[in-house]
Amino acid sequence: MKIAKIKGIEIRLHLSTLLIIGLVGFYATSFYISIFPQASIFELIIIGLANGLIILFSILIHEISHSLVAQKYGLGVSEIVLYLFGGVSKIEEEPKTPKSEMIIAIVGPLSSLLVGGSMLLVFSLPIHLNTVVLITLLYSGISNIGLGIFNLLPAFPIDGGRVLRAFLWRRRKSLISATRSASKVGIFFGYSLMIYGVLQILTFGIIGGFWLIIIGSYLKNSARQSYAQILTNVSLSKLSVREILNLPKLRIPFNTSINDAIKEYFIPYDKSYFPVIQGNEIIGIVHISDIQKISKMRRSEYIVGYIMRRLSEFNLIDDEKNGKEAMIKIRKLENKPHILIVKDKKNNKLIGFLSEEEIFSSLKINNLN
Repeated sequence: MKIAKIKGIEIRLHLSTLLIIGLVGFYATSFYISIFPQASIFELIIIGLANGLIILFSILIHEISHSLVAQKYGLGVSEIVLYLFGGVSKIEEEPKTPKSEMIIAIVGPLSSLLVGGSMLLVFSLPIHLNTVVLITLLYSGISNIGLGIFNLLPAFPIDGGRVLRAFLWRRRKSLISATRSASKVGIFFGYSLMIYGVLQILTFGIIGGFWLIIIGSYLKNSARQSYAQILTNVSLSKLSVREILNLPKLRIPFNTSINDAIKEYFIPYDKSYFPVIQGNEIIGIVHISDIQKISKMRRSEYIVGYIMRRLSEFNLIDDEKNGKEAMIKIRKLENKPHILIVKDKKNNKLIGFLSEEEIFSSLKINNLN
């Protein structure tokens, strides 16, 4: 769900975020009851909601800090998503230098520590405040400082792990080597949290134990996936679009019926799309998703030319770009199918098409070599 837009960055709220609000609210009310056993239901509801919403706002500040600094260093940020594990800033590419990596990473935890410290400062001031407000300031202050400290752990891909990677990157002059080492540390922390979670469950800390297992598993998997993503990006940056593109050898005539297109092209060649020609000229593309919109009973009534998409509907990319740039451009596309038209930069002529299908196929072949 889109809730706001800041500096061109869309802020989205995932339904799973309600679990964060509920979990933080649960622990906040437990904390309040431990101090005031006679607390009313109304007070507990206020404490739970207030602390849950404050931590959500704090996570948003944390991610906005990452995103704005990333933009300062010339990196695109498509959106910020708040979800079960906190939040994520979707920065479209890796930082270009160890220094920018370190600064982008460190501002998030620093913002959490600043928010938490500010709340504890207000709590400690000699001013008269309502008890519910005081406990909210105390609990949210401690929670934010805890969030900041957790994010400073050297467990890639969380912020502290990215700081570690930046340090290793600067020393070794190799992003891949730095990411490999930082990922191993992240995997170690992931397994450690999972083991600690099991021990908590055995000592009857069931809710906290399960939560630690979930976070540990997420951290472990994220570390592995982040390293794999770096390897993919490096491989793609070495491939030109001309090496990856799909040359339009098979073309479906404009007047071909949908049923014939399925039998003679889509099934035998197992491809998701084909160029459509009229005469000898390519005028559009028909994708399997276009066919799926037509009911089976009515497919005999349509020809491919009536459901195809005109070339003008697709974005262009020069053949001199690399695979990494192509992948970024494809993933920015909002309307499906995610296909780019490749043009010869020198002659300004259509020479092929490009989708994730071709990119991943090229990666597989490249890895075999």
